Amino acid sequence: MIKVQINLEDKKYYIFLNHNIFDYIARFHKKNYPGCKAIIITDNNVKKFYLKKLEDKLTFQSIKVNSYSVLSGERSKSFKNLEYLSEKIIKKGINRNDIIYALGGGIVGDLAGFLSSVILRGVKFIQIPTTLLAQVDSSVGGKTAINSKLGKNLIGTFYQPSAVFIDPNTLSTLPRKDLLAGYAEVIKYSLIDDKIFFDWLNKNVKDNLSLTTEKIIKVISTCVKKKAKIVKLDEKEKKSRMLLNFGHTFAHALENELNYKTRHGEAVSVGMLMAMKLSCNLGYAKQKDFNLLETHLKRLKLPIKLNNLSDKKKWLSKDILDKMQKDKKSYKGNIQFILCRGIGSAFIKKNIDNAIVKKTIEEFLI
Repeated sequence: MIKVQINLEDKKYYIFLNHNIFDYIARFHKKNYPGCKAIIITDNNVKKFYLKKLEDKLTFQSIKVNSYSVLSGERSKSFKNLEYLSEKIIKKGINRNDIIYALGGGIVGDLAGFLSSVILRGVKFIQIPTTLLAQVDSSVGGKTAINSKLGKNLIGTFYQPSAVFIDPNTLSTLPRKDLLAGYAEVIKYSLIDDKIFFDWLNKNVKDNLSLTTEKIIKVISTCVKKKAKIVKLDEKEKKSRMLLNFGHTFAHALENELNYKTRHGEAVSVGMLMAMKLSCNLGYAKQKDFNLLETHLKRLKLPIKLNNLSDKKKWLSKDILDKMQKDKKSYKGNIQFILCRGIGSAFIKKNIDNAIVKKTIEEFLI
């Protein structure tokens, strides 16, 4: 069992990483929350594989369980589902001592976390991420949200979980494309501040997603430790935590353009390349850095151009730029970018000429 502690000003909790962790979750609940109900929120895909397994472990420990599922996909992060779950849970009975479990990927984690932060003015929740993207990134750090018609994650809270339980075994049922999409977030961590980690990923590119114990534990634990360190320094994303958005300013706009009918990690793959190209166009990074990243993504068959995300979409640079200016991290249309001075050296940059940004986007239209 690997344990990583998140130390914050007014809260601390642990991330637990181990194979076959469901039994431990039930024993953890019984020990720490005796007499408290477990309320599980999941989606229809995860429900088929893991809901009964978790329910059985909790029930064996004499824990009362209520479970709810939503449709899989980004559209589930909506006011409609927030209302649906709230009414169902309140009608069934909930008090502030009960625990909400988010069993699923980043979408379930975001929705269940936001629900936990507002129902009864806040109840404890625990993350059980079942996708690579959620395990290495979104389940840690307390960012919760639902989407607006105007953009992704525009309605949300900072609300920390009481624990995170990561079981790499859940990745065995993940479709290959979803596994690859999660890997884009792994690459992000190396690009931010760890050239050595990038070189290791590059060297082991064929084995990193093989799910062998040694490799997958190293991938997940490295990312989680990096996320824990950053969150400790900047819980509310005032400065250094913004580095975790490398590639995301572009990616969120691309997702919006496609009405969220693409995987987040696929959009991040193209978004990171765009951010690296912008860094090159501004003279901060070298073309060899861009080429290294592009080659790595190509070897994994991750998207590197806009038409890789959708060859039916009529991509227009002005539309993408407009979406970026509406991003929650922009101020009065001034977009804040995360750029790189080469692989492993990210920084925050404001006041970039929109003409250069537009030109960079257009390089990915070809």
